[in-house]
Amino acid sequence: MAGLRVTEDELRALLVTRLETLDEGEFEKARRMAARHRIPLERAVVERGRIPFGFLLKELAESWGLSFIDLKVSDVKLNALRTLPEEYARAHTLVPFELSESQLKVAMWDPRDRRIIDEIQRKTGFRVVPYLTPEAAIRRAHLLYKENVRAMLERSSTDEAVSPPLPRHAGQDDGPAVELLNRILEYAAVTRASDIHIEPYELETLVRCRIDGVLQEIMSLSPQVHPPLVSRIKILSGMRIDEQRAPQDGRFEIDLGGLKLDSRVSSLPTQWGEKLVIRVLAKEMLLVDLEGLGLSGADYEIVLRNILRPFGMVLITGPTGSGKSTTLYAMLMRLGIERQNVVNISTIEDPLEYTLPRINQTPLNPAGGIDFSTGLRALLRQDPDIIMVGEIRDRETAEIAVRAALVGRLLLSTLHTNDATGAVPRLLDMGVEPFLLASTLSLVVAQRLVRRICVGCRTSVTPDGSLLKALRARPDFDETMRVLQQQGVVSRGDDPLSGLRLFRGKGCPQCGGSGFKGRLAVFELFEVDDQIRGMVMERRDAAAMRGAAIAKGMKTMFQDGVAKALLGESTLEEVFRVAL
Repeated sequence: MAGLRVTEDELRALLVTRLETLDEGEFEKARRMAARHRIPLERAVVERGRIPFGFLLKELAESWGLSFIDLKVSDVKLNALRTLPEEYARAHTLVPFELSESQLKVAMWDPRDRRIIDEIQRKTGFRVVPYLTPEAAIRRAHLLYKENVRAMLERSSTDEAVSPPLPRHAGQDDGPAVELLNRILEYAAVTRASDIHIEPYELETLVRCRIDGVLQEIMSLSPQVHPPLVSRIKILSGMRIDEQRAPQDGRFEIDLGGLKLDSRVSSLPTQWGEKLVIRVLAKEMLLVDLEGLGLSGADYEIVLRNILRPFGMVLITGPTGSGKSTTLYAMLMRLGIERQNVVNISTIEDPLEYTLPRINQTPLNPAGGIDFSTGLRALLRQDPDIIMVGEIRDRETAEIAVRAALVGRLLLSTLHTNDATGAVPRLLDMGVEPFLLASTLSLVVAQRLVRRICVGCRTSVTPDGSLLKALRARPDFDETMRVLQQQGVVSRGDDPLSGLRLFRGKGCPQCGGSGFKGRLAVFELFEVDDQIRGMVMERRDAAAMRGAAIAKGMKTMFQDGVAKALLGESTLEEVFRVAL
């Protein structure tokens, strides 16, 4: 990544004097680190101070008297894109994204370059409004210059909501497998899809992408296209192309015009051939702010209180794709900031999804003898203060994790359970002794992801009667209304749902006609106190512990989701879908 055109004095004035994010000593260490490793100074201060990069860019733009935009593909309008050729946009790391009568908004990695701004104004005849934008977001937007990608996106936004977007390409007119795979990956990159499914059937090969947590159909190909496409992916991934009867795993990296993707591949034999699922990860430094996860004020204080303890165990639970890794990374980032870089933070992960500054990250390598249990055992000999284990999967890992938390270390990990209180019986079933678990477990955070209503087309609607009926029929309805009244989300009275208005997205080009754009998490926080510790020692069941926690004020995932739906962030249908 190229460096920003920002001076040392500007960064010092911003971070040391105005924001007081770093002291003079830390800034000087960052300056020496940048010189030693020959990296841009802004990257060094981000790593040294564990400052979210987006936060730094936003503050820099404000200090320069400019605007900042974390550019999304839906922000880029085609009439604006056409004002500058692709070669020029790539050469100068910029992209025009919005055009009005006399003004052209341009996302730039160097928005203070007057020479380039003047040149764009001469070329286009429009007054340029520059925006500071992350380089990766600009590189992603450059993919919109490709006609195939634009056609797929346009089809997605114009199709009716009941019918999936289907840019169909029959027979072998799709061209070589290399070109076809690139087209699929480009579409996934532009839409920020998390997974690509390539599914063989008797009469077609279906390509679907998981976007904002929901699978969308993007291509229907002839079955004859399937074998060469699978072979291309398996060759890239280091998988055996002559083995088609056993599941395989692999991974590959690809550069799409400056945007690098790290892709994990899984193959599975089916009736009509091998099904492939590709997990797509953009190789961008993730710097997540704990405050930006969507926790309520009270929940945020609970999380902060528990992760700042010197020892203990904090677990995140939820199914695959529920945002557990993002929450863990946000916790690690906040720990580094709060502990002022005086702690050794180490992780063992499968895989390394994102690079974190000044944190020792170790990937699983079963062939080399590194799994979660052996990796965790090795980490304990590395003088750690804080350990993050990607997942507790078996008894050995659970026992080592609990003992690590028992002897003065903070341990963060994930577990697969349906709710927060289910973590206790799950660990007991794994063979963890009750007295060890009671002494170490401090907090369990359960979460799910719901789709966020598109702000571009959000509108107020009268709630559907059947939906309110289902809400009233829940056994926890009275408790849910009491919690929402305490939060000020619904009014107090005999019928808190009377005159209620909800929100929905009508569908627009920005959200591809779906009414949703992005996702947010709903949470359930189970804090372990003395009463719960006693119940753990007695091996009480999950239902009893859940009842005790709710009686003490634990807000359930469903209640958190309903609150966010009533505040216009999501819909009740989404909450019922994921948080029952």
